[in-house]
Amino acid sequence: MVVDSHKPLPVGSTVALQRCKVFVGRTTNWLYDHLRFVPHHHIVVLCDALRNRQEFPELQARCLDWTVTRRAWRRITTNCLYPSERRQLKQLEPSVLHSHFGNEAVGDYALHRSLDVPWVVSFYGADAYEGSQAERQQRYARLFEEAVRVLALGPAMKERLKQLGCPEEKIAIHPLGVDVENLPTEPRILKPGEPLRILFAGTFRDKKGIHYVIEAASMAQRAGLRFELQLIGNAGGKAEDSATKEGVFEQIRRFGLENVVTHRPFLRFQELIALALRSHVFVAPSVTSATGDAEGTPFVLQQMMATGMPAISTIHSDIPYLFGEHKHLLVPERDARAIADRLQRYVDEPDTLVADGTALRDQVRRSFDIRKCAAHLSELYDAIQ
Repeated sequence: MVVDSHKPLPVGSTVALQRCKVFVGRTTNWLYDHLRFVPHHHIVVLCDALRNRQEFPELQARCLDWTVTRRAWRRITTNCLYPSERRQLKQLEPSVLHSHFGNEAVGDYALHRSLDVPWVVSFYGADAYEGSQAERQQRYARLFEEAVRVLALGPAMKERLKQLGCPEEKIAIHPLGVDVENLPTEPRILKPGEPLRILFAGTFRDKKGIHYVIEAASMAQRAGLRFELQLIGNAGGKAEDSATKEGVFEQIRRFGLENVVTHRPFLRFQELIALALRSHVFVAPSVTSATGDAEGTPFVLQQMMATGMPAISTIHSDIPYLFGEHKHLLVPERDARAIADRLQRYVDEPDTLVADGTALRDQVRRSFDIRKCAAHLSELYDAIQ
């Protein structure tokens, strides 16, 4: 096991062991914020691969050493921990094991059995929604039996987990928190004669609804709206992502939007925030895909809201939960016309950019501040020990 730690464990600390495959992935940097503010527990991450540690240096992480010998051991023993790994983890004396992503947590049965501590499992989106309900019920039956708490991002996901067979008394709603205090904010002001600067950031995946962004941009262009659209992101790890990306660029060519649409791959977080502060409106028109894949709560949407930027998003999954009393600002899924109309409104009534952006920032500060959410997670850990 490779130990990637910058300081020793505090004496007498209570360790909450976190399990995920990659730490910190470019599109899952929300997990970093999700954990680094947890009070009263020392967070140690156990992962298969370490990424972007210079950008995300806090939190101690231990990376499983997938040598040939260890791979053979895992196969022979049906995924049991290698003896030295088990010894090192037991020395941490963790009080809880927290696995992130349900579809990955099903590989943690041996880890849970070896540590013999309460097990918490968090779901985030596709792991709850994608695929047939019957297949998911069968896949998660043992997980729901062994876990003491199963965490959902919002009420819609809670209902989904109940449908998949998780006992309601085990489910707790635990949303992702945003570091509002340390995110810069700017009122979005559209100056006379200035083009409306629109931002999309995310994986090129069907559920992100990016096709409807392009269709809405085409409608806006035909209506004479002056705008610039920035697409930040790339295809992810799913096979169909490349087809989605190709389809998006084919749309751009077909609609003649090459002069107003700019694409850049995933940015470092600070670069994305700098771009966001120069943009007027964020678009996140999430949809349920043909495979059933759906969002949990898009974290980049929460971050953009926290900077004071108005957002055009959809009545989808737990996004209404994010918007709270401002959910009337949401548009229906797959409705490019509604997106285009909202863009037109922001040009015709530029003061609404500031009003909507301020309202959404206040909503994030009030309901999804990282420190409140982290304290809630700490309380969950305490309650099961």
